[in-house]
Amino acid sequence: MKSLFAILLSFLLLLYPANYAYAADATDSIKVPDPCNFRPINSADTLYKTYAEQDFKNPEEITSNDDVLTTTLTVKYGDNNIAGCPVHLRSYNGKLVGPTLRVKPGDTIRITLINDLPPQDHPDNHQTNQQTDGDGGCSYEMETKTKNEPHDFNVTNFHTHGLHVSPSGCSDNVLRVMKPRAKEGEPAKAYMIEVKVPKDHPTGTYWYHAHLHGSTALQVSSGMAGALIVEDKEEDKIPEIKDAEEKIFVVQQIVYDQKGEIENYGKKEEIENYGKKEEIENYEPFGPTGWQDSKRHVTINGQIVPIIKMRPGEVQRWRFIHAGIRESIQLELRNDRVQIPLHEIAVDGIALGKLDSWKNSPVELEPGYRSDVLIKAEMLPDNKTEQVYLLSDKPTTSKESLLGVAETGSILAKVIVEGQPMDMKLPSDDQLATFKAKNAPKDIQPSEITGKPQEVIFSIIKDTNDESKNIFKVNNAPFDPKNVRNLTLGKVESWELNTASDSLGPTHPFHIHVNPFQVDRKDPNGNKERIWRDTLLIEKNETQTVYSRYTRFTGKFVLHCHILDHEDQGMMEVVQILDPQKDQNSEPKDENLDPEDKGMMEAVQISHNPI
Repeated sequence: MKSLFAILLSFLLLLYPANYAYAADATDSIKVPDPCNFRPINSADTLYKTYAEQDFKNPEEITSNDDVLTTTLTVKYGDNNIAGCPVHLRSYNGKLVGPTLRVKPGDTIRITLINDLPPQDHPDNHQTNQQTDGDGGCSYEMETKTKNEPHDFNVTNFHTHGLHVSPSGCSDNVLRVMKPRAKEGEPAKAYMIEVKVPKDHPTGTYWYHAHLHGSTALQVSSGMAGALIVEDKEEDKIPEIKDAEEKIFVVQQIVYDQKGEIENYGKKEEIENYGKKEEIENYEPFGPTGWQDSKRHVTINGQIVPIIKMRPGEVQRWRFIHAGIRESIQLELRNDRVQIPLHEIAVDGIALGKLDSWKNSPVELEPGYRSDVLIKAEMLPDNKTEQVYLLSDKPTTSKESLLGVAETGSILAKVIVEGQPMDMKLPSDDQLATFKAKNAPKDIQPSEITGKPQEVIFSIIKDTNDESKNIFKVNNAPFDPKNVRNLTLGKVESWELNTASDSLGPTHPFHIHVNPFQVDRKDPNGNKERIWRDTLLIEKNETQTVYSRYTRFTGKFVLHCHILDHEDQGMMEVVQILDPQKDQNSEPKDENLDPEDKGMMEAVQISHNPI
């Protein structure tokens, strides 16, 4: 039997028995010491000596044409390289990160997703043999019996994180099941996804990722994620932002053993150097410090410490997406002389309406978060031909950390300012306020809010029947697809979010699909501001009150903890929005597909060589 890598997995907040695999991919070949584990990157000296300089690269991009974005995403194993370490991991199109999908409000996203992973009976799938209801196609395929532990690693589906779109049919439906071929030698299966972006959808930074209950964490941390940009309409673009060079940061945390793979989970064995290929065959979880102990590093678009070039006085737009599932990231840009402000203009895709300039405190990224910032490079001193700055994840205390343990700082990227000066300006608050008024949802007013608050309580407790196991719950119940929270279309309600006082876990990022919510925070000057989000860190022993308006779409979707291994193990709940004007007993129609697509069968057989 193959030996395993036992250093895993920060991704598990607690010691619990069932866990999964992590995968990734990526940069060009870099010479690093063998074995392929890395020392903390905490100085420019280490950065230079250990890693070759590589220019920052945006992910591959696919743009809509004539109001439609059409593409194919193939889910398959990809052979890639992370800082000199070969890895063999599940992926979109064989790459570390999926392509950036760029659309406009009113566009249709039309994806053929091909599941070209090994068949269900392959041992790496960890099949549960659970029975499912439904006829396939674009209908819900609900499990009649839920297994709240990692399983079905070769089964997938697709989520457009943060988009205000239909959760039904072939759209942003995370209750669908997209299986691989049934047997070796059969062609891969293909599934139609069609998402219609409303004409009044907020422009901004969103993302997509795999979202099947049981395999979400494994697949996302293998690199099955990508940016999804809803582009500003030309007439709404602010010149100061339009002229800024754009960089997309898909930020991930990828752990792998000495073989470079992540497969099934099982018994813990000794650490052994396999030599050339990095993988995780089987694994058991480690505690909150597992991510740090693994000595792996945060990657940006598959790169480790890429080099960003700027000219003095230049303004760039950086779109950050936290596509990892564990670590808190506290962003700051500085050198030994000065800290450069991060001018935040949007959070979770939606415009702030002003410039929040973070200089004395970092920009916070938790799993699922997005932040759009503008960076203005300093002018060079008279005696300098270049200035070097480090984009870093600053150290955090145990109180500040998502994991409840102190986190060491790390360099994420290096910024070199050189060349001929530019005279670029930052946008004014008036410009940003005008943009928000046209592009963001209308603020929720107290007079709109009705009824009692919706309550969400995240908790982790010991299994009284087996002390070695933990049970993950929402409102004192582990995930069950038949346990549904019903909401009413058109209503506006407050939500009270908290972590149970007796829970074993310290904090949980709350995420809900379809409709964003408003929440109060402190701006860089310490003043209260109300912003839109779709993901929010819930501190232990604190209640966060948020406000949500249920508009346009009915159907079933989910809320869950965005520590994705918590979601896989039961910290999730089905939510359904009902229209009181319609007969809820009738079969819902899929209004999302064009007529010519109505007859398309989901499990299209593709002529494709099986693995």
